[in-house]
Amino acid sequence: MKSHFLNSLISVLLALVIIPGLMPCIVSAADGQFADNGNSTNSTLTSNLILEKLSTDPDYPKPDSTVVINSLVKNTGNKTSEPTNIIYIIDETEEKEEVPAIEAGSEILISHTWTTPDNEGTVTIKVSLENVENSEKEISVDIVQDSLPDLIIEDLYPESSTQPETGKLLNFTLKIKNVGEATASNSTAKYSSNGTSGELSIPELSAGESTITGFSLTPGNEENMSVTAVADSGNIISESNEDNNEMSKTISVKRELPDLKIESISLSPEEPHPGENITFTVTVKNNGSAAAESSEIKYDIKGNNESYTGVTTILALAAGEAGTGTFFWTPGNEGQIEVKATADSGSVVSESNETNNEFTKTATVYKETVSSDDGGSESSGSSSSGSGSKSSGSSSGGSGGVSLSKEPVSNVEAKELATGNVQSGYHIKFDFLEGATCITYIEFDPLKTLKKTITTVEMLKDKSTFVSGAPSGKIYKYVNIWVGNYGAGVANYFENGFIEFKVEKSWLEENNISQSQIILQWYNEGWERLDTEKVKEDTDYVYFKSKTPGFSCFAITSYSTDTEKISEVNGLAEEEVLRSWNGETNTSAFNGSAETDGKTENPMGKAKIVLAISLPLFLILVEYFVIKKKI
Repeated sequence: MKSHFLNSLISVLLALVIIPGLMPCIVSAADGQFADNGNSTNSTLTSNLILEKLSTDPDYPKPDSTVVINSLVKNTGNKTSEPTNIIYIIDETEEKEEVPAIEAGSEILISHTWTTPDNEGTVTIKVSLENVENSEKEISVDIVQDSLPDLIIEDLYPESSTQPETGKLLNFTLKIKNVGEATASNSTAKYSSNGTSGELSIPELSAGESTITGFSLTPGNEENMSVTAVADSGNIISESNEDNNEMSKTISVKRELPDLKIESISLSPEEPHPGENITFTVTVKNNGSAAAESSEIKYDIKGNNESYTGVTTILALAAGEAGTGTFFWTPGNEGQIEVKATADSGSVVSESNETNNEFTKTATVYKETVSSDDGGSESSGSSSSGSGSKSSGSSSGGSGGVSLSKEPVSNVEAKELATGNVQSGYHIKFDFLEGATCITYIEFDPLKTLKKTITTVEMLKDKSTFVSGAPSGKIYKYVNIWVGNYGAGVANYFENGFIEFKVEKSWLEENNISQSQIILQWYNEGWERLDTEKVKEDTDYVYFKSKTPGFSCFAITSYSTDTEKISEVNGLAEEEVLRSWNGETNTSAFNGSAETDGKTENPMGKAKIVLAISLPLFLILVEYFVIKKKI
């Protein structure tokens, strides 16, 4: 048997080799190739039948009439489908129509005849493919005795071919057609846009007839105008289709827009020096035809090895209106600076021209001036050539000049400058708007004219190097206030001097200090308490105001207890005695020393000396009498 089987197998193999073209196919298949030279794919071939469309003819049949139900079946698969059936369920009656095999990608229309009921009404027809999931469709058919009209908006468009403009009247054409099978009686059509509406009279229209009418609207200042028209707006006509009466169109409108343009940038002072606070004023004009809402101006300052950037607000501007925005900067070096301002930097304003929002100005920071003892100023270089020439003070008292502090930079926590024109007989106030320090403003009545004067406030990390000891009470802040050149803040230069300062509420709470305990102390050969009163408060700060006879070194503190006062008096008195024994005299080198004819008026100092000498003598006498009594 084995020999017979082997002989049969060999015969088959030899036959395969002999038959031309057969063996190569087997070898090719063994190598993983297809017999059709690789033209076949490994994807699965399937058919997929769907009901693509379902309709009736006519759309609105009469009672007891013949209707053809048309079903469009499509094969969306990649393989020819197997024959199947369409199942119709009409008034709970089920009927079938055969669907032949459909090639991949092809479709076929299957028609089924149906007789309508005897009465008017609506009939629901449900159709599905047999054994095909998710193939169901259904339609509702209205059975009517008489044919009905059907009004539609055939077209809606503006008459002008140019782009509509805000505020200019725009005419529209409206076409209405009766696509039904019966005449439509007189009716109305309604049009509307952005709250404006109106009605039009539509004449009688026979089946298939159209009419043309029109209306006018004025576009508002919106980018797009939406217009809607509705046929038979009064619902007086019974139509075969009540859902096709409306049409909407969106029309692009040329709007009225603002146009923000920076007209100028000015500096105050016009010829600044290093360390001098500069106020920049940017003028912006709205050259457009509509109002511009509030926006921001971005500014970029580039100087000699320094730069600064920030934003400031410009309020809303009506068409043609101009406004200003201000910002501040203190240069550290001399040389040329470039200031660039950009209007609407946040792009919150839609403008008719977005390319004219930038403006650049160049200016020069001139060499700093060094203050002189008489209230005038001495320049370290000419503003034009840089040579060593001097500029003398004016006959009215000279210039206030640049206030140059000698406080070490390492001890300055924050600094702010303010510029003003000091003139005898005119009250002057220096506001520190940036809020960099705890001082909000100073004010006084000048007794001498200093012209342009710069006041510098330095909030310190520790007590000033110009004071010899700490004041009594809990320290909030140490502050230096320098008014103009050296000596410009002394008593014979002004009167009625006041300082407003602020204290953080959180600091008061943390240190259990009441608002009534806050006091400003001024250093004048020693610490002197100034009359201080609360003036206002906000969410974060309490504001106080103090009257001062001079401007130099200050400390904001809490009011000390009576024990602290006695200790301070004794300590100062002892210091005065020691200085007297050593032959020393007490002089002041500050803005704000109070001297008359070269003699220091300090009655409190004398009282302290008497108290310091008398108190020990009194204690000795008391002890003597006590001991004597015991004896």
